[in-house]
Amino acid sequence: MSKNMSVVNIDTMNEDNRKKLEEQSFEEAVLALTEKLELANSLLKTILETTHDFLVFGLDREYRYLSFNNRHKAMAKEQWGADITIGTRILDIIDNSEERENLKAFFDRVLAGEQFSSLEEYVGENESVVMGKNHWAPIKKSNGEIIGIVCFIQDVTENKNFIKDMLNEKNSLDQDMESLSFYDQLTGVYNRRFYEKELERMDNNQYYPLSIIFMNINGMSKVNNEYGHAVGDILMRKAVQVLKYGVRGDDVVARYEGDEFVVLMPRTEGAKVERALERFKKNMDEVKVQSIKLSVSFGFYTKYDEIDNIEDVIKTAQRQLERQKSIDYI
Repeated sequence: MSKNMSVVNIDTMNEDNRKKLEEQSFEEAVLALTEKLELANSLLKTILETTHDFLVFGLDREYRYLSFNNRHKAMAKEQWGADITIGTRILDIIDNSEERENLKAFFDRVLAGEQFSSLEEYVGENESVVMGKNHWAPIKKSNGEIIGIVCFIQDVTENKNFIKDMLNEKNSLDQDMESLSFYDQLTGVYNRRFYEKELERMDNNQYYPLSIIFMNINGMSKVNNEYGHAVGDILMRKAVQVLKYGVRGDDVVARYEGDEFVVLMPRTEGAKVERALERFKKNMDEVKVQSIKLSVSFGFYTKYDEIDNIEDVIKTAQRQLERQKSIDYI
């Protein structure tokens, strides 16, 4: 064998060995990556299924399920009568049009890039009312593109320690708890501080026509005196529940003071408000606690452009409320 042929054979063997090493390294890298992905998926699944205080679900941009934990699956079956799977479109399984539109408004806010929390009431076992704190956030790709929604729903009804700790923290900062919280503790809707902040934000052209509704629960003092404050509180919560489920995702419902509540309805003209009030009244006429029939009065006014002074709009809405109260309740 010549010297040149020996060199060629050695080079060929070296090249073959190099290719084998490269193939082996590639296979090892793929195997390692696969193991990491399986571990990550297993970890994520474990987290989703062991967070007993949370209902978790994710949606794509078409409102189809990307993922959910068993608690959310059970809730969907109990509340909507649906056996959900990956790919189920959530808007197709909600029969109640108001609930569907309200949730869609939340979904669209997240898909627009907003991250926020909200307090909502759900129907639990034996038709009990469950208070849930919803944490909403967009799902983003590495380039920032929004591809979906994730929502964590925390049951704060049973978590008394959470509420107690929250109140203690507020007390340590300021004696006035209402001034530090955006939420009214009795009814779960926003408080006056948040309402005033939102009113200032919405008082500009992009939100006109801006309608402001005031609602008063009639005869609350009499109810509290004759039946007790516990019964009065139940009546108030039921009235607020009807009001809250009757508005859209962009609307703001807040406790103004005592038994008076306010609703901010951006981009809503007077005729639409009147139709909404008819719906509110119809639903509230069906509310009764013990032998007490719910009685409410409404007053509203609409700001159509920047020429109108917002304080004058509020005063006009309140005068309308007082005028209506004199008719509804004597």
